[in-house]
Amino acid sequence: TFWSLFNCEIATMTKGGTTSNGNKRAREEDNAEVVVGDDNPPSTLPEIQERIKQLIARIPSKEETARLSLDDIPAMERWCKTVRKITRDYNLSLNFVAIANYQWEPDRPGHTGQSLGALRNQIQLSTAQTNIVSNHIARVLTPSLDTRLHKKTVIEKPNGEREETYEYAAVINDPEMLQLNREQLCEEAIYKRQLVVSTMNQMVLCMDDYQKAEAGAAGAETSRFSMAY
Repeated sequence: TFWSLFNCEIATMTKGGTTSNGNKRAREEDNAEVVVGDDNPPSTLPEIQERIKQLIARIPSKEETARLSLDDIPAMERWCKTVRKITRDYNLSLNFVAIANYQWEPDRPGHTGQSLGALRNQIQLSTAQTNIVSNHIARVLTPSLDTRLHKKTVIEKPNGEREETYEYAAVINDPEMLQLNREQLCEEAIYKRQLVVSTMNQMVLCMDDYQKAEAGAAGAETSRFSMAY
């Protein structure tokens, strides 16, 4: 009958709606499982902020930094390699900000452009500050080297011929400068560690301020058009 067919159609539509909602929840759950990390680069500002916080947590502790000394060069080099990896990952993560914030410039309102300009300036300053530490670490881990003759071997053959073998080795070009860089690192390690921590925390705060400014500008723009009509 007509009513039987009508009831069947309603039941089918209800079932289809439930399936659609279920698919939507499944997609949301899949998206929720994607966590930014070493194997998952960030694609949004909140994800970039989360990545920076992860890197901050990996910075050697203040106590470990304070123990750096010339009496334990391997420990110093481990500290340097850890901080170098963190600053590299940090600067790499900042490159995703432009991708996450892309909008065709003519379509961007003037006030939001000002906020973006302030964010860009902060990124440049932040990169410059972390480079201060990175450059010092590079002088400790990769000092200038020279190739010099290490050993010469001469073999006299029975037929009277001589065979000469030369062995070369890479040696530190300026050992005194390397020693000075190590001493300076030990003396300034606490300050330079704090510079990295403060710079990265400031960047997270700056991104918060930018997102608040963008949200406020979007609300003001909507309100302006609403009043106009």
